[in-house]
Amino acid sequence: MKALVDPPLLLVGTDFRTAPIEIRERVALHGEETEHALVHLLARPGIGEAYVLSTCNRTEVYVQPRDEDDAYRSVLDLVFLHRATELEKPGRLYVKRNGEAARHLLGVASGLESMVLGEPEILGQIKQSATVAETVGASGPVIRRLLRSAFSAGARSRQETAISAGAVSLGYAVVELARNIFSGLEECRVLLVGAGEIARSVARPLVERGAKELVVANRSPDRARQFKEEIPQATLISFEERLAAVESADVVVVTTGADEPGLTRKQLQQAMKNRPPRPLLVVDLGVPRNVEPEAAKIGNLFLHAIDSLEHIIQRNLKKRKEEIPHVEEIVEQELDHFRHWFHSLEAEPVVVSLQKQAERIRQDEVAAALSRFPAETHADLEKLTRALVRKILHHPSSRLRAQTGVHDLSHLEFVRELFHLEDDERPKDPKADERH
Repeated sequence: MKALVDPPLLLVGTDFRTAPIEIRERVALHGEETEHALVHLLARPGIGEAYVLSTCNRTEVYVQPRDEDDAYRSVLDLVFLHRATELEKPGRLYVKRNGEAARHLLGVASGLESMVLGEPEILGQIKQSATVAETVGASGPVIRRLLRSAFSAGARSRQETAISAGAVSLGYAVVELARNIFSGLEECRVLLVGAGEIARSVARPLVERGAKELVVANRSPDRARQFKEEIPQATLISFEERLAAVESADVVVVTTGADEPGLTRKQLQQAMKNRPPRPLLVVDLGVPRNVEPEAAKIGNLFLHAIDSLEHIIQRNLKKRKEEIPHVEEIVEQELDHFRHWFHSLEAEPVVVSLQKQAERIRQDEVAAALSRFPAETHADLEKLTRALVRKILHHPSSRLRAQTGVHDLSHLEFVRELFHLEDDERPKDPKADERH
């Protein structure tokens, strides 16, 4: 069995664990900044390929180095240190090489490295960044194949495990509560009292999950208009209209904080009398609480304070953590595929030589035989013989590539001798064309 050597990779990065937001936001790259960074990285002689992943929680640069020292210094100078000199402090940046760098990206794609374990958005961000790298010509064979492995690891982790299951944010916890009471959100009218940051974080998943209507009551018209700009599906009403809106709502989420309750038991009792006999979910996210706790005694009204949602979030996080070993197993499987792909490149010169030799023989034999066949059949003969050669060589070529990743190279020498393949088609470095 041949020991696998990791593909050459270098990762330099910083994330929420190693740097605070005031540093991360200075090194974050957006839009054309990412393109410019990639172009400048590729201009350095020590870098063959490059890929940049930059989100609110991390900025990571992956390169396929021709000269590791030059590549490392180039990444530091071009991406990190000129934006935030604080990153020179020990522990602010992390550096990973070869297999560890590949394993890290696969873990990021799978949600293992996220601030919120298993969050799904990161996979889309990796794909968007891959498109940028492809557009500017920064991703070559190694980076491109690494990204394919990352996509596969991320997709499999979410399909084969529960790493992304359950609500782990306030907004999705509200969605989970609503689904426990109603058959679905499609027929639910939602009233949001408040239009601040918490209200927006709750509104987005409700809209994403198909809430029938979203009504927002707020004291400040300016803040309400800002809410509408960010979430155009919202219908704005005045704060004084909130009580009437409760009567037609199925879900009421209160995100304001005040010394006096914004919704009292008496007000909610009256609203329940004025509405058809159906359930009402009331979620109080205010601190201090903004819905009178005694309202929980009203029939058909389900009142939950922020502690209830925290319990849901912690329960789901615990379930996600239990999935970590299963996701790590998927990451190792995909890393193994990546390594075997890299080693299969050793077989490529032999496969190409074999195909060229077969094509030369085919051309010679067809040329000798064409005179014995009508002219109108010549095109069909060409097509037929090409297909025959392709089919005959397909399985041997696939096996050569597959076996090269797990055995020494003696089988390649055997094939060269068996078919008398020409030595002048054999490059000194069989991976050179694939890397550079």
